[in-house]
Amino acid sequence: MQGWVTLALLLSLGVKRSLAQNGLGEPRGLTLNPDLPAQTLSLAWQSDSTLFDLEIFHTEFMNVVLNATVEVQADPVTGLHSWTWHSPLPLECTSHSVRIRARNQQSVSQWSPLQTIPGWDIPEKSYMFPEDKMIPVGSNMTFCCIVNEKEDFKEIKYGRQEMKATRLSRRSYAITVTNQPASDNTGTNVICSSQKFQMLTGTVVFVGYPPGDEGLVCETRDLASAECSWKKGRDTHLRIKQSLTNYTLNGRDCLEANERKTWCSSKMWEENWTLEARNPLGTVQLTDSAQLTDRVHLLAPVNVAAVKVEAWSATLQWSWSVAAYKKLEMVCQLRLFAHELSSTRNYDGPGLSSVVLEGLWPDVDYTVTLRCGSKHSFWKWGDESAPYRIHTKMDRPDALDVWMWMDSSNTGHVFWKPLSVRKSHGALNGYEVSQSSAEEDGRNTVSLPPGNFSYPILLNNSSDVTVAVAARNPAGLSQPSTVTTPAYRADSQLSVSELLGTNGSFVLSWEPNVSASSGYVVEWFPTGCTGLCPIDWKKLPESDRSFTVNSDSLVAGVRYTVSVYSLYTSAPTLLQRWQGYSQEMIPSQSVSELSLNQTGSDVLLSWKATEMKQQRGFIRGYTIYLASAAHLDLIANITDPAVQSYRVKGLTLSSYKFVVKAYTSAGEDAGATVAIKMEMDTDMLFVGILVPLGIMFCCIILFSIFFYKKREWVKKAFYPEIPGPKVSGDWSSPRGPLDVKPSPHSLVHIVKNPEWDFTKEGLFPVPEEEEESENDNMEVDTDSDEPALLRYYNQVVGDGSHSNQVSDSSASSTASMGSTQTEITYAGIQSPSSSQGAYSGGGYRPQMQSVTGPAEPQIEFEADFQDDGLNAGYKPQCSWQLDSPEAENFSGSLGSPTSVTSSQFLIPESSEEKPQPSNTWFHNFLSGKS
Repeated sequence: MQGWVTLALLLSLGVKRSLAQNGLGEPRGLTLNPDLPAQTLSLAWQSDSTLFDLEIFHTEFMNVVLNATVEVQADPVTGLHSWTWHSPLPLECTSHSVRIRARNQQSVSQWSPLQTIPGWDIPEKSYMFPEDKMIPVGSNMTFCCIVNEKEDFKEIKYGRQEMKATRLSRRSYAITVTNQPASDNTGTNVICSSQKFQMLTGTVVFVGYPPGDEGLVCETRDLASAECSWKKGRDTHLRIKQSLTNYTLNGRDCLEANERKTWCSSKMWEENWTLEARNPLGTVQLTDSAQLTDRVHLLAPVNVAAVKVEAWSATLQWSWSVAAYKKLEMVCQLRLFAHELSSTRNYDGPGLSSVVLEGLWPDVDYTVTLRCGSKHSFWKWGDESAPYRIHTKMDRPDALDVWMWMDSSNTGHVFWKPLSVRKSHGALNGYEVSQSSAEEDGRNTVSLPPGNFSYPILLNNSSDVTVAVAARNPAGLSQPSTVTTPAYRADSQLSVSELLGTNGSFVLSWEPNVSASSGYVVEWFPTGCTGLCPIDWKKLPESDRSFTVNSDSLVAGVRYTVSVYSLYTSAPTLLQRWQGYSQEMIPSQSVSELSLNQTGSDVLLSWKATEMKQQRGFIRGYTIYLASAAHLDLIANITDPAVQSYRVKGLTLSSYKFVVKAYTSAGEDAGATVAIKMEMDTDMLFVGILVPLGIMFCCIILFSIFFYKKREWVKKAFYPEIPGPKVSGDWSSPRGPLDVKPSPHSLVHIVKNPEWDFTKEGLFPVPEEEEESENDNMEVDTDSDEPALLRYYNQVVGDGSHSNQVSDSSASSTASMGSTQTEITYAGIQSPSSSQGAYSGGGYRPQMQSVTGPAEPQIEFEADFQDDGLNAGYKPQCSWQLDSPEAENFSGSLGSPTSVTSSQFLIPESSEEKPQPSNTWFHNFLSGKS
């Protein structure tokens, strides 16, 4: 270690010896002179050299701020070398140390001792530098914050932006802001805060612009002094007093000029002018030069008054506040304002002070303003006078624009347009209407109030009627305007053409007419209106062949009738007529009275067109849709608007909804809807039933007639007579009467509605004597409502019976076949004492029906009657149904037709052969019997 120290000392001694040998001495007497507001440090020293190395440090941390080689010549008088350094940050922020050495091309001298200027980071107090600095927009600037020993630094904010800080010393921190924007009126705040306090210290920086005024112009108002003005340039953004812009004119301060007032006056006219504007950031100079007569700007006229006012003219006077104006050649401009009318008039002359206003309108309020200027080398108009009001007198009104409109064959209305303010020449107090004709002498005059613009008239069929209308005001009557009854009617049969609007207007053109010596009249009014219609018209000269009805007088969606008439000395003549819409719209209402009628599987839709007021366009046709749940299906498009029905064919049995829409060129209306549920056509159903029935009935009649006429043939072909039976045997014995002794009979009642009386246990006998006596004396009452009493003779086959008896019994049985459906209740049954039957029971025992017993299976019995003494005879076979469970006890009456429960025929049918009775209706029909 000691060896290294020794080596370093030897090298140092060697360097000093070498520098001494080169003859370069270190700079002497280095002094530092700081300029804190300008942030500059001035150095001064003595030396024989002209080339020097400079080093500047931040003393506490010995950070190198500057290391440069500069060439500085010595002052020939003082022999001192001087050099100035501009610090990027305020010198107060921290201490700075400086040293310097001389240099030539081959060697350098030793460094001078360090010279230090102290900063403000030594005291125990917080500071922020620089303070209230003013800099131009776009500048770069360094701010530093000095904190005391007791505070911990946190951050530095530029406005609201947090900046990155650099530590300069133990207590000093700095930030650098580049390209600074213009600050607001109060400047930009730079705040330094600590960990403990939100704001420890701070400063304000004002960033703005130098003056930007331009356009200096000087003029004279009184032909002696001067007033100079200029245009304000861009805003300097400097608002504090010491930063405001100061103005001087030709070296004299302009005390009246400031940031808002940009003019300066001088008591004397000078042909050359220089304006200087200065603020802390810069200076601007403006110049101007002119002759006095070239910059005359007159003051406003005073005491303006109208000395004479008439209906069509007025005389206006005024005076000047500057006497020098009386000899000046000037030009004056008057501006007139009346309602929506305005005009400008110019007058000239030396010292002009009065003018006559011609071409005014009567009874009109005019407002007049006046301004003047130098006629030669005109510079600008002078100041304008205060408005002055003039009211002209009244005069007779202008003639009215009159037209006549006929609403029927013998009545009409005379219309006239109201006069404007310019044409009425005063407030109107009424109208006078007079009517005359060739057949009447004189005129019939009627006075109307000012609110009326029409008057009804009655026409004379034999001659034309002339109507004259005049307007009246306090000054008198206007010239009468006449109109003659036109040779047309409101319902004229002249062909009407379709007129299409163009951009909401009607563009008309027509062929010239030789009789239109007084011009043409174009008339338009809403089609179909009744009563007092809103008629409008326009009179045109003879040379016009076209006219455009503007959209201002037309309403979209309203049909208008437009006519053109030629004017002559007599009544107007109708030349051409149109109907149209200025702008078509979709109909406002749907078709009316939409209905449908079903015919089989077809449906006929019918409707009526919308009224004209709701059409709002020419109906071009109709569209028919079938409506479903989600959309409309187009069925038909009827392009003929006269067709107002449509047949939908081939519909099935279901529900349908139809929509009918009328359409114009603008589109379809909302549509009318009708629904139907298809059902079977009852008329056709009736026809389908009645026609076959009628045909069948006719066929039956025809067949009946045919069969009646051919009844003999039909009888032979289909119903031949059956030959009688041939019986073998001996039939030689003579025939005698058949003695048949009737069996005991019983009286029975016929019951139509059989209801079994369960209280009766059975049938009870009646004594024979009573029965016979009653039967002998009883007569049948055919008119009685009681059931008839029937007699039944039971067949008895005994030893003494003959075959004839059998035939009679058979006939009796045959006659009783028609009573099988009649319920028979026996009133009484008497058992015969002397009758003999084929059965061992003796007398007749009827069947008894059990009240509660169920029906038993039927048992067939065959009664075999034998007679030993009879060799030949009729032996019928009978098969009867067992009707009662008691049949075993009444074997003698089984199968008897007199049984209470029996439902069999008296002669039962055989299972093999069922003969038909011969007395049927068909047999009677073929036999011709009724």
